Amino acid sequence: MSFSIPMLTQFPVSTPAKETTVTLSSLSGALKVQIPDSDEIPANWGVYLILGADYESPDWAGPEEPTGVYDDACDDLIKVTGVELEVPEAELEKYKNSTIELRYKFSDESSLTPCSEPVVLRIED
Repeated sequence: MSFSIPMLTQFPVSTPAKETTVTLSSLSGALKVQIPDSDEIPANWGVYLILGADYESPDWAGPEEPTGVYDDACDDLIKVTGVELEVPEAELEKYKNSTIELRYKFSDESSLTPCSEPVVLRIED
């Protein structure tokens, strides 16, 4: 499975870039990241952001959010679309004047942990 690169909602572009400059002074507390909707993402997974070149042992991992919510009416999980996660500005400051890879990663009950393609963030003041 191959998942699209994360979408940086504060830097809207028609096609997500594989490298983006993030200016810390333009952020208001956090970098907002949207997980692209995909039919390959089941409703029973969790998703979280990671920073670092090694996706199996990342430098930072954010809190996990569910990719689905339980619906009493149909007695099943319903897939959530437009999931948005954040990287705290304080975490990005550690990489000032350098680059870092950002991905989203999934978790499920079977210990699968697929992740997205990276976007390279160039962190500046």
